[in-house]
Amino acid sequence: MQTSQPRKVAVVHNSVKTRNNPGWRDLITSKCQEHYGVTPVFLATTPSDYGEGLARKAVDEGAELVLALGGDGTIRHVAAGLANTGVPMGILGMGTGNLLARNLNLPHTDLTASLEATLSRPVRAIDLGYVRFDESEEICFTVIIGMGMDAQTMAGTRDRLKEKVGWLAYVAAGTLALVQPGFQARTSVDGRRSAVTRARTVLVCNCSVLPGGVDLVPDGRIDDGTLDVLTLSPHGIVGWAAVLNHFVTRHRHGHHLVRHATSRTALVISGSGPILAEVDGDPVGTVTTMRTRVAPGALLVKA
Repeated sequence: MQTSQPRKVAVVHNSVKTRNNPGWRDLITSKCQEHYGVTPVFLATTPSDYGEGLARKAVDEGAELVLALGGDGTIRHVAAGLANTGVPMGILGMGTGNLLARNLNLPHTDLTASLEATLSRPVRAIDLGYVRFDESEEICFTVIIGMGMDAQTMAGTRDRLKEKVGWLAYVAAGTLALVQPGFQARTSVDGRRSAVTRARTVLVCNCSVLPGGVDLVPDGRIDDGTLDVLTLSPHGIVGWAAVLNHFVTRHRHGHHLVRHATSRTALVISGSGPILAEVDGDPVGTVTTMRTRVAPGALLVKA
């Protein structure tokens, strides 16, 4: 694990997220010079490379710290490129959710504060999750993936509304998703016998703090070598009220409509045909199967 100050810093940045913040490049340069005495190299994402290839390029060219500047998608792609390289990632969230930053207790609404925290905090190892939807290639996730209502919410959230009201935009889309039908979910954890239920959503969590302070798995940790599988099966307003109470009270009142299991691997199969899915808040279309595994300590982060 890296302990000395980096001699070369690269910044993988999403230009869409920085367009309304003209001073961001000078600020990062100034802070890197102040903390490490180095001038960073800047690498912009493109439609053909959302950050994974750029992060690998930065490592190949000698970067000893890679800062990821953008939304949850950019953070995820840079994490994928840095996995198992021994080169740490610094998280500079500029998205709506900033989920990984929230879960690591990093500032995520002010770039200056985010830089100060990221550049001054120590390096730690965290887990990554990996998922294969149907027969697609395996991809990594840092926070949460899911099938069902959560993906419907993400797919139904308009970008313009997110820019205006932030994460509250998801509330509006989520309200509409409440009326959508559930699906038959067959879930197997660590190769054990499948459990079959009528689910509204199935989530696999690496860490679980959402905007608004909702903690899906209070005992879950991002460095415990496991993922948490949650199956939510509410029906109607009463069912959703019970599920909400389950999370708001931090599980002091358990409920049979929320199934929870820790896993190293999991398999979820929809018995109702293709279902919308999402990865760290990004919709990925409709899928029938979701295979997950955990990679313990695969990513170093400055947190």
